[in-house]
Amino acid sequence: MSSGEPVACDKPLAELERVAMCKKRAFTLIELMVVIAIIGLLVTILIPSLGRARSTAKGTVCLSRLRTLGQGFVLYANANRDVMVPGRMPNVSNEQIRMRILGGIKFRPTFLAMMGNEVGIPPFDDPKPSRLENDRFGQPGDRQNYSNSMYVCSETPDWVDERNGSFGYNYQFLGNSRLRDPNILTSYKNWPVTLSRVRTPAACVAIADSMGTAASYSRFQRAAYQDNAPGDFRSGRSENAYGNEGFNLDPPRIDLDRGEAAGFDAGHILRTAVHPRHNNRANILWADVHAGAETLGSLGYKRDGDREADFNHPINFEGDNRLFNINSVDQPWVE
Repeated sequence: MSSGEPVACDKPLAELERVAMCKKRAFTLIELMVVIAIIGLLVTILIPSLGRARSTAKGTVCLSRLRTLGQGFVLYANANRDVMVPGRMPNVSNEQIRMRILGGIKFRPTFLAMMGNEVGIPPFDDPKPSRLENDRFGQPGDRQNYSNSMYVCSETPDWVDERNGSFGYNYQFLGNSRLRDPNILTSYKNWPVTLSRVRTPAACVAIADSMGTAASYSRFQRAAYQDNAPGDFRSGRSENAYGNEGFNLDPPRIDLDRGEAAGFDAGHILRTAVHPRHNNRANILWADVHAGAETLGSLGYKRDGDREADFNHPINFEGDNRLFNINSVDQPWVE
């Protein structure tokens, strides 16, 4: 072969040019690291937004449930000569104080269960007429779990215990059915209360997201929610647990010399509060049955440090009860 002849090539020239161009288009290690860093930054930004979006969606579902409960609230009053539903029938014995609710006879039903007829959804699959009876799920008669999500906040779907519930009732002003004298079954402390007595229904709390007696403790002292253990009515009563006594909702200000709180038999100050679990807001059903989200401050609660609601200050001078009092005045309820 002479030196003037072309040298043979294993690959066509066009393919060699394509390979060279592909090599030029490849990412360098630094470029890959920059892309990964950008993706990580975007994920960091998006995850909280997605979390807030999920919480907002759950809050919307919760508001929808409260509006449905609001219909039951008004219809109950209409069916009972304008008398609003009581917080819960009093504790007298293992057998007394039972009522017919949608689905059967129930021992000491809460306000939610008593509105079941008007809501049109049975609160329990197997209501029991006695504390000493367990339902088919192993729940005692006075600590049954709600069988339908309508009676539970969507943000706390496991808070199903009727005592340790997620929705609390403004029982002190709208229907405190505790007894002054346990020997007189009609000596209710503040019931019956008629709906027409509420001066400004659009500005009076009826039902709200409830924290339970965990509100009486520092955020770092609070315990996880507790349901009752099957067959044991004494369990699930930790005072610092979220949801404990949740069906009772105390107002911001209480006069303990002449009134009481949710944990009135605890021997010390033990009270509940609204729970701002929807993006730092709580869902509220007002007495005129409109529903919306509110902050603790807008409801009259005082805040302090790591507490959602501050109960360290003198009780008679802190907090504002105007949105809980049926007369729209800042006065605590007294017996």
